[in-house]
Amino acid sequence: MANVTLLVSSSCPACPSAKSLWKQLRTKYSFSYREIDISTPAGQELAERHAVRAVPATIINGRLTFVGVPSRQSAEKALTGQRG
Repeated sequence: MANVTLLVSSSCPACPSAKSLWKQLRTKYSFSYREIDISTPAGQELAERHAVRAVPATIINGRLTFVGVPSRQSAEKALTGQRG
């Protein structure tokens, strides 16, 4: 099962779209999901570890996978391990 972490900010205009996408995908795919605000200590630690410079940022299985809002197709491929 994939482990998805979404780094967000309350002042980010694109973050609600990213949150919505991942929540929709949870109805189709089984994966763990958490949202972390980048202004919190946990968010700052993740941002430093993954060199995140913008939000929304999606970390899948410990790897920074997307910065910005991914397309649904790209997100599904990342969840299922497909390439290309």
